Amino acid sequence: MNKMISAVLGVTLPLAGTAQAVEITGGSVQLKYSAFTEETDLDRINLEGSMEIGFNRSFSTQIDIGHNNFGETDLDGTNLGLHGIYHLNDTTSLGAFYTREDVENVDIDIYGVEAGFETGAFAIEGFLGQADAENEDETIFGFEGRYAFNSGIGLSLGYEDIGSGSTVNVATTTIRVDRDVTSNLNLFAEIGQTSFDTAIGDLDETFVGIGGRIVFGAERGATFNQRGLLRILPGG
Repeated sequence: MNKMISAVLGVTLPLAGTAQAVEITGGSVQLKYSAFTEETDLDRINLEGSMEIGFNRSFSTQIDIGHNNFGETDLDGTNLGLHGIYHLNDTTSLGAFYTREDVENVDIDIYGVEAGFETGAFAIEGFLGQADAENEDETIFGFEGRYAFNSGIGLSLGYEDIGSGSTVNVATTTIRVDRDVTSNLNLFAEIGQTSFDTAIGDLDETFVGIGGRIVFGAERGATFNQRGLLRILPGG
């Protein structure tokens, strides 16, 4: 774990001493509610915020904090995340991330690499990593693509996967429609499906969600989405 933290920090912190101006370039705060359609007691409230600090035009670091509460199980989880980001040019960004997630006194270390591309009305990002919890390792990966219409409406498709190829696999597919209410406030509604594949059987559950996001600084807020296991689960 310490090696991963040092690696991510090493991407950005040494640059602070040579940067001409360190500044907050963007960030966001998001509140979201989601629930399964057939078991509405299985719901989740998610509150998360991100802030990006730029050292120069090419290098920055992003700090994440989030909290998830699940209704039926009363399960709580918090996460702290850090990204080291290299902006290859105005359209492409590369990064490495580390997240420490605490779920009812169980610590989960999540780390990996990510990339994002944005041009005109189209944006996409993806990630690949690993989650370590109590000597158990699981592969995680995902992507999200969004198309912005001239009316201020956006259409997104996302996919996130935990434990692909293992005895327990959780995969979530989400379709989201969002609207820019103001230059800083975006509201959204989504529908999707979470698949649970285990050694004793498979289960697919449909869910819906609503939420809002406030951004500041850059138009997109921070460069990357947060990374975590609980945010992949719509309810519990």
